Amino acid sequence: MVKKWFWRTAVCVLFLVLLFVVMHVDVRTGASSYTDAHPAIETRKWAGDFTIVTEGESLYRSLFRDIKDARHSVWVHFFIVREDGISNRFFQLLEEKARAGVDVRLSMDTVGSYVVKEKTMDQLKKSGVHVAKSRPLSLTHPFYSLHHRNHRRLITIDQEIAYIGGFNMGEEYLGKDPDLGYWRDYHIRIKSDGAKDMARQFAKDWQEDTKETLSLQPEGTKKREESSGATFQFLFTTGESIVTKMVQWIDEAEQTIVMATPYFLPDRKLINALKRAVDRGGEIKILVPGKPDHWYTKPPSYKMKEELIKYGVAFYSYKKGFFHGKVMVIDHKWTDIGTANWDPRSFYLNDESNCIVYDVEFAGEMEEKLKQDMEDSKRVTKKEVTDIPFWKKLFKHTPEWIYYYF
Repeated sequence: MVKKWFWRTAVCVLFLVLLFVVMHVDVRTGASSYTDAHPAIETRKWAGDFTIVTEGESLYRSLFRDIKDARHSVWVHFFIVREDGISNRFFQLLEEKARAGVDVRLSMDTVGSYVVKEKTMDQLKKSGVHVAKSRPLSLTHPFYSLHHRNHRRLITIDQEIAYIGGFNMGEEYLGKDPDLGYWRDYHIRIKSDGAKDMARQFAKDWQEDTKETLSLQPEGTKKREESSGATFQFLFTTGESIVTKMVQWIDEAEQTIVMATPYFLPDRKLINALKRAVDRGGEIKILVPGKPDHWYTKPPSYKMKEELIKYGVAFYSYKKGFFHGKVMVIDHKWTDIGTANWDPRSFYLNDESNCIVYDVEFAGEMEEKLKQDMEDSKRVTKKEVTDIPFWKKLFKHTPEWIYYYF
């Protein structure tokens, strides 16, 4: 009996190992092929008026108001859309605008928004809303298509207003998840002619997912005056190109790097870039969640934090609730905010969207909010990442080829 159990277990383990190897090869091959065909898009620089939003209630209030005021188009892509109270309000608003003759399009990631029922999508379509599930699963590189997600948030209203950041659509972003509690995030609203560049990326993604070509809103007979305000540009990436940009940003930093991320699993290139910044005399502060939404993402980060804490990097663990913002402020001068986490999925598998704002005033406002969040945090000590339970020590040394999929 024991012998039979042993061999069954051995066969199962061997099968799982082989399956993982096949998956890993397929993912690597598929990622290489896809990213070669989808190089990073760095838009031209624009000027615009910005509003920083850090709480879900404020974001939805602003977004719903802009949708209600839309005259021509409402194009929205979220990575995650739920079927709950706030999502239903969102759906109803989209239906109302579509019935009023506005071009309304809702794109949702296939895996991230798997809970949205066909019945709900049919109801949206009956009301005139165009609906698409983004990055559907494919028989060509099936494992890669499963892991390759459209993690962007792309929202344009009349191609004059844009939203970008970490929030999705659901009750947990209002702090109603009993396990996570208060949800802190970073999102921005931009009023600018540059919103057309976000609409252009939305149209590219829509065509890839649906084969339907979208036309941008015509300029009209009289060209509008270009927006005033802070200078910015969008960065749309798939795969390692975002790592290349971040290494460049860190290497160009002269004084300070203040950043926040919900997951801290950087590769060696980024760790070395942070060390070089310290060697140049730079001050680095990194804000991370105290309580993760996925427990398995935290133990592997301990060894990276330990290495960087020894080197002089300061980590802060958020204690007020769950922290989900993705932001970086460099030298008090400019800011990167968007959807890219510091983890392998964002660096190698996902489609991401970021906004770089070249404005001292905006950077100062962002740093003030990060300073408040760090006051709601605890400074991480070396002891806290080394003196940990045995099971965490096991996961601390998770091989990179495994946490690649975290």
